[in-house]
Amino acid sequence: MSVVRPSDGALAECEDAFAASAGLFAAACAELAAPEAAVMTHARLEDLLGARMREVTRQLFQDHLTLRARDEVRREEVVDAAGAGRSRIERGRRRMLATVFGKVTVVRIAYRGTRVADLHPADAVLNLPDALHAHGLARLAAIESARGSFADACERIKRPHRLRHRAPAGPGTRRLSAYT
Repeated sequence: MSVVRPSDGALAECEDAFAASAGLFAAACAELAAPEAAVMTHARLEDLLGARMREVTRQLFQDHLTLRARDEVRREEVVDAAGAGRSRIERGRRRMLATVFGKVTVVRIAYRGTRVADLHPADAVLNLPDALHAHGLARLAAIESARGSFADACERIKRPHRLRHRAPAGPGTRRLSAYT
């Protein structure tokens, strides 16, 4: 993989777009520099870093999605497979997505018509599933369920989220059985 070297202007925009992620990373660095970290066991440091970096990664994902939403360009003509057009738009349409890093919010333009379902071309670009759980989480669920019971698989999927303060984004047993 090649390393992208942004221009000064692009770097400033990047810093703005990913400020929340950078803030979480800086907070993790400060936590590691604190006197309390100096007496932690390696296992506790691993747990701490795993939890903090998972949240940094989730925020990077969220910041990227926010950047995509900001830059989404209205399409001139949107039609479905049957040829029915959509003449109105609604900006800011939201949906949740549970990823292997945690839950994120996808914001995009909805193209609306009379007596037809709304279309979201950005969903197709992202290849979003119809359900809440992302493909990566479904893949993880299939791998973990092959190792034992569904209940054990659910627990293994939720385990990395244990130190987080909000509820885990892992699937329940019923959803897990749909992936296998």
